[in-house]
Amino acid sequence: MRCGGWPLGMLAAVTKGLLILWAVPSQGGRPLPPPTLQQIQALVRHMAEDAQELFTFYEENQHLAIHHLCRTNRPPEWLRGPVLGPGGLRELRGTMTRMAQALQDITRHQRDLNPPGAEILRRLASTHLKVRGLLSNLDGLFPAPSPLPGHRPPPGPTAPTKIFRQKLAGCQILWSYARFMAKLSARLEARSRREKRRSRRGPRPPTRS
Repeated sequence: MRCGGWPLGMLAAVTKGLLILWAVPSQGGRPLPPPTLQQIQALVRHMAEDAQELFTFYEENQHLAIHHLCRTNRPPEWLRGPVLGPGGLRELRGTMTRMAQALQDITRHQRDLNPPGAEILRRLASTHLKVRGLLSNLDGLFPAPSPLPGHRPPPGPTAPTKIFRQKLAGCQILWSYARFMAKLSARLEARSRREKRRSRRGPRPPTRS
């Protein structure tokens, strides 16, 4: 079976390789070479597809598809954009850090509602792994001191009256994340096409005085 011209086994292997690219040291304890922009672009494209699949599953699984309750036009401030000007990819690290935390919060809520091994928990864990993988790749491109871990108070018990609000809030974040990643993937693709056109044209000849 093939997906987009790739055998599924090979596609899974490539994706796994991208995710762990900066997660483990190379032989001899030396760090691996920084990821290329093409590798970042390929990972973002895969994540955009995964984000849409997760949102669709979550919306149906949580019975929130009626009246498109999740499909808000007011995303969280950190999921607006993306902006790919100077430093755009560097700033993406902050967004992905927030998204990794949001996925942990959504997963914690869903653990209270589902048995271990439930499909929704598996999908959330898979998406969280991809977000962490992109963060690791960005750290490879833009090394920076590790931030000090923030203090988060332990979650209290979930009141029954809050369950629907938590489901809806999680669904809206996943919708905003899916839209964010789709836009990011499209903009990276467009930038890649522009760079390829420039490289084919070659350097401009010097102007005559």
